[in-house]
Parts: sequence; C-alpha cells; structure tokens
Amino acid sequence: MRVVNLGTVSVPRSLAVFHAVAQMAGAADEMTLVFATPQSPFVSVGYHQLASRELNVAYCQAHDIPIARRLVGGGAVLLDQNQVFWHLIMPGAHAAVKDLYAALLPAPVAAYQRMGIRASIRPLNDIVVGDQKIGGTGAATIGQSLLFVGSLMYDFDRELMAQVLRVPSEKFRDKTVQALGAYMTTMAEQLGGALPARDEAAQILSEEFARMLDTPARHESLREDEEEQVTRFERRLFDPAFVFQNEGWTVPGTKIAGGIYLYEGLFKSPTGLVRVIWREREGLIENTWLGGDFLIEPASALQRVQDALNRQAVEPGELSQVLHRIFVEEQVKGISAEDVVQAFANRLSLDTLSVSGVEP
Repeated sequence: MRVVNLGTVSVPRSLAVFHAVAQMAGAADEMTLVFATPQSPFVSVGYHQLASRELNVAYCQAHDIPIARRLVGGGAVLLDQNQVFWHLIMPGAHAAVKDLYAALLPAPVAAYQRMGIRASIRPLNDIVVGDQKIGGTGAATIGQSLLFVGSLMYDFDRELMAQVLRVPSEKFRDKTVQALGAYMTTMAEQLGGALPARDEAAQILSEEFARMLDTPARHESLREDEEEQVTRFERRLFDPAFVFQNEGWTVPGTKIAGGIYLYEGLFKSPTGLVRVIWREREGLIENTWLGGDFLIEPASALQRVQDALNRQAVEPGELSQVLHRIFVEEQVKGISAEDVVQAFANRLSLDTLSVSGVEP
C-alpha cells in the first residue's frame, strides 16, 4: 500500500488530490492512502446536493470561504486546518457500501484508540466517543477505484460551521451551534494537551490500515501523471459552473409561466435526506432534480431515475410503480424507491420562495 502524506497544502490541492489518484489508478494498481490538510477553511457539498439549498452562499462569498463540489456523496461539510483528511483508494475493488464500512471502519477506530480516545462505531458510518461523533466517513467510486474517506478531527469551529450552513433563522443558527456542541467532539477535547503530532497520527492510521488489509505500507510521492490530474481537478471542483450545477430552474423564486408549478419535497430516510424538486404542468412532471446527502450506488443511476420520472403523473401509485421498476433495473442501493415516493408526498410549493446570495 502506497502512503502519500502531503501535510498542509492549498485548499484546492487538499480536495483534488484523492480525486486525481483515484482517476489515474488502473484496476490492477495497488491501494493508496492519501493524507492532506487544507491551509484554510473551505466548504464542500456532496455530489448529489444543490449548493444553494445547503449553504449560506452570501456569507461564504463575503468572507472569502471557497465552495467546492466533490465527486463523493454525503452532506455539506466545513474543512479546515484543524482536520487531517485521509482517503483510502482501492483500485479495482467492488463492495456494497454497508459491507465496505463494516470491513474498514475498525481501522480508524483502532487508530483513535491507540491515541487514547475511546472510539467506537455507530452504524452506518460514524465514529463516536460515547454519544458524540468524532468522525464521519464516506465512500464513492471514481474511475476504476473504490474510495473510503474520513478525517482525524483535531478540532472543529462549530460557530463557523453554523454560519456557512443555510438555516431558516438566526435563532435556528444559535441552536445549530448548541446542537453541534452536544452532538460532536474532537481530539483536542478528548486528549487536552496530549495531542499527537499530525505525522504521528497519520502513521498510526497507516499502520492500522496496513494491519487490517494485511499489506505492507511504504511512503511515496505523487507521480507526474497524478500531479497533472490534480491540477485539472483543482480547477473543476471549485469551478462555479460545476459547484452550482442544476441551480437554474430549481432555484426558488424563478419566474414560472402560467399553469406551471415548482415544488420541492423532502424525506429523511434512514440513510440520509432525500430532496426532490420538480416542475409540474397539468399534473405531469415536466422536469425533475433528485438529490440529497445520501450515498447511492451506482451514482449514474440517479440520472436514469430523473429521466424516468419526466412526463409521469404526480400520483403516488404511478410514481411508486415507475420508481420500483427503475430501482430494480439499475440495482440502486443507498436509498429506496419508497424514500423518493415519500419525498414527492411531502411537497411544498416554491413559487413564492426565494434564495438570496446565489451566483449560479
């Protein structure tokens, strides 16, 4: 197993590196474990999210906090210099998400335990100390590689996290800070002044992955072709056209012609928030966007689901039939057809709503 520890790097490089290594890996290549810490804060939305729905875009722009879209699912997250991000890239590997977490989560848990933190696993993919989360993990497929990603949470700026998120009111923002304090913890809070050096923590995690995967670990630098791909991903992942993709007709307050209505539905499934936005004309779906903070396999199935919904009647029985068929055909895992049906059922008209501070 290659270990590439980049240390503290620029914001774009910190996010681009694991995308680049995964994209360049051939199916027969060995595994690579990458470590990187951004030199300053930025925000990343999940691949299946709408940035304007998740983030306080105006605040981020006013405070020069970059916004990126990653090719990994999950929710919007704040990344900064107080976290060491790790990415295990497994070329040619295939596994269901729940099986991947069950197999690989013991490594970062064991690493935390070696550092003196009583970490454990909370299904599906959280690392906790008691009832408090100290690390989330994610999974995705990029190119021919399966990815398992997470962070070593040295510290966390809860106030900034509450500011960059889009919330309904300032009162709710205050409650978000309180909730984050109760819900999560950090290495600094658990260990006080006994924090390990970052290179030491990365070495401990490398050893735990090597032990669990029964493979020797050796330290290397990025190859020239990987560096070239890093440069491409640095541009792509932070490009506003990519970050704010699908933000056109889905933005609340968009002028709608007579007889055309814009709706949004939300459903909190066991595996994440499902969000569906659709334009409706005479009881038929004219256009659909489906997303959320879930992890879905295969990622390409989401577009097939959206296409199948267009021109369908907005009627629960018909929607259920269409969705169950496409979910079976595409072998969709991560969310269920009924999750999407429930999101449609929980509809809210967006004709009179608005979002400020978005620059699509």
